[in-house]
Amino acid sequence: MRNLLLISTLLFLLTGCVSTEEWLKTKSPSFSKGYKIGCENGEDRASNSTIFKKDDTKEYKEDAEFKKGFDDGYETCYSDREVDIMMRRR
Repeated sequence: MRNLLLISTLLFLLTGCVSTEEWLKTKSPSFSKGYKIGCENGEDRASNSTIFKKDDTKEYKEDAEFKKGFDDGYETCYSDREVDIMMRRR
């Protein structure tokens, strides 16, 4: 039941949304860069539990926009990848 709710919620949120690339064009370059790197890390972490979040870059520590983008990208792509893996196991 929980999985069905999660999938339904994701489908609802994705309906009618602009692409990630289009959405990132509306954000600062620093946020966009952080989002892309965070997304890669989130996908890696969801695919392989031995890979840890790589947020120890100078930018992550010193640039609030980069950090926000990284964290958003990480969470979004981690969740998306987990749903993808779960669906393949069915």
